[in-house]
This record gives sequence, C-alpha cells and structure tokens, in this order.
Amino acid sequence: MLTGRATLFTLLAAGILVSGCTTDTASNAPAYTGPVKTIRGYLQGPPWARLTASSVVFVTAYDASRGNSAPMLRLARTSFTLNRNGTFPVAYEIRVPAAASTRVALGVEITRAGGTLFSNDRLYSQTTGTSLNIPMREAPPRINRRYPGIL
Repeated sequence: MLTGRATLFTLLAAGILVSGCTTDTASNAPAYTGPVKTIRGYLQGPPWARLTASSVVFVTAYDASRGNSAPMLRLARTSFTLNRNGTFPVAYEIRVPAAASTRVALGVEITRAGGTLFSNDRLYSQTTGTSLNIPMREAPPRINRRYPGIL
C-alpha cells in the first residue's frame, strides 16, 4: 500500500508527464522568415566609461512610421554580451522585417548585474536607412520608492 507522500509524488509525476506530452501550441512565436533589413552601427558613449565583458547590450527596434506621439510597436529585439573589457564605441546589428516600417526607432540599454548603465532616447535614434550611430547617455539614478525621503 502506498503512503500519502508516495501517492502525492506519483500523481505529481503523472501530471507533469501528461502536461509535457500533450501541448498543442508553441511556447514561443516562430521567428520571422520573410525579407529582412539589417541596421548596423556603433553605440557611442563617454570616453571615460569602462565596459566589462559581462555587460549585456539590449537592442529593440520599434515602428516609428506614425510619429513620436503615437504608440510604437516593437518590430525586433536582440541582445548580446560584450565579451571584452574596454570603452566605447560598441558595434551592434539588428535585423528587422523589411516590409514592416519605413522609419525605425532603436532603443538600446547596456546593463550589468541587473542595473542599467547606459541607455538612449528612442525618439532621437530613428532611421530610414541601414546604418545608425547611436549616442548613449548614463542612466539616471533610480529613486528608491520604498523609503520616501531617502534616495
């Protein structure tokens, strides 16, 4: 006879097995397979900034064809680690659907250990071509909202 713990474990294992074998949808949407446009360039920042190999660069492309005041739909996103210690400039490359938009805005963040070191303003980083050098600025300090009155 099975004990309560063994019965619970058996039911849990059976539930995991059944749920893992009967999925009917993909967990992630399939990658875009149509024609793409590659946008590449350099991230330009202050010369005194030190970047480490563990820094991660997040590049997101938005549809800016409706202007700055309308909501911008996300077209593509990529990320990579620098894998080198050094300074700016940092080369980047992102592929966006060619037929999606005539004007693309790029939002970029450089993070390390969960904190944002540098970012850009996507309203001023827009292109209709295939190359764009992006000026980076230091991220503003985060306000601690748990303890009002203390930064």
